Parts: sequence; C-alpha cells; structure tokens
Amino acid sequence: MMANFFDLPGELRNRIYELCLLHKAPLALWTGFNQRHELSPGLLRANKALHHEATSLFYAQNRFDFTIATPKRIAMFLQTIGCKNAGYIQHLYVEFPKFYYQEPGNITVSDDSISIFSSIRSSCANLSTLTAFTDSGLTIDFALNGLDNPDSISKALNLVDTLFKAISPSLKRIIVGVYNNDPGNFITGMENRGWTVKATKVQFSL
Repeated sequence: MMANFFDLPGELRNRIYELCLLHKAPLALWTGFNQRHELSPGLLRANKALHHEATSLFYAQNRFDFTIATPKRIAMFLQTIGCKNAGYIQHLYVEFPKFYYQEPGNITVSDDSISIFSSIRSSCANLSTLTAFTDSGLTIDFALNGLDNPDSISKALNLVDTLFKAISPSLKRIIVGVYNNDPGNFITGMENRGWTVKATKVQFSL
C-alpha cells in the first residue's frame, strides 16, 4: 500500500499531506488537542519514509499557539519534538512580554517572558513570523506613564525589540495583536519599529 502511495507524483502526495496535517487555526497543543479530530498526525508514524517527507510540512506550515502555555511547558514541548522538528517551525503565537514596573521609572522584562523567548531562540532557528498578543495599548500607556519617566515607553519597547530580534535572523515579520487597538504612544512606538499592529477581540492581562 505504501509503495503505491510513493508511486504518486510528489505534488499529489503533498496535497494529501496538507489535507491530513494542516489546520486553518493555530494549534494550541496543550488545550486537550481539540483539533485532533481535524488532523491526522498518526500519518507521520505510518513509516520512516513518509515521516521524513511529511514532518517538515507539518511543523513548517502549521501555526503553533504558545499564548497560554507556561515557560516549562513550552520548553518541554520543544524538547519533546526535538531540535530538527522545532527548527522547521516558522509561525508562532506568543503572549507579549510582560514587564516588571519598578521605582523610580525602572522597567525590566519578567523572568517568565525571558525564559519563553530563550526557549524559542534556542530551538526555532527558522522562525519567520511571530505574533504576540497584549492588552489594550491605552492600558499599557497608563502603566508606563505612571513611572514618571518620559522615556519609559521607548525603553520598554526597546527591551521587547531586543528579545524579538534575538530569536532568529530568519524572522521576517512581527505582528502584535492588541485588544481594541486603542491609539496611543505604545501603539505608535510599535508601528515605528516596523511591527504590524492588529486589533483583537481577546483581552490579555498585563
């Protein structure tokens, strides 16, 4: 049966892989595998030849959602699939880095956020698109402006920009999903850095 399958033209085999392995929505692998009924990952275990041919498509063309996962679970997932498969991943959804607001006017990125991006940087060498979700731009403006530091927004975004740029030289597009997409200095600062800002209907906490 498998010999007959490999007699098919490569384009037709790829179309079969796409129908069986690709999902229109991002894959949140730690929410009970709700999408499993629409995917056929067992296909990857059919035999070694098929696994080799289809695995790169599965990881490269699906979008993986890390937004609700802890740093430990993200690290465990990437370790479980292995460096080779993690290296195929091109599209990730994450939560926007969280900040520690310290006085007077001191801002740092949270340890959890640093841990998450460290795991991504060490595993996803070919990441092409990163989508990060955050709270209302006006909410962040208010929190940062309350630090009595006129440069607080710029400093916060510079910290995030450093995290993003360190992930991979292949990273071509950064998208930030902002609840309500309210106008403000934080939104303007992101756009000035070349990030694509999009309004979302899901609210994330700071």
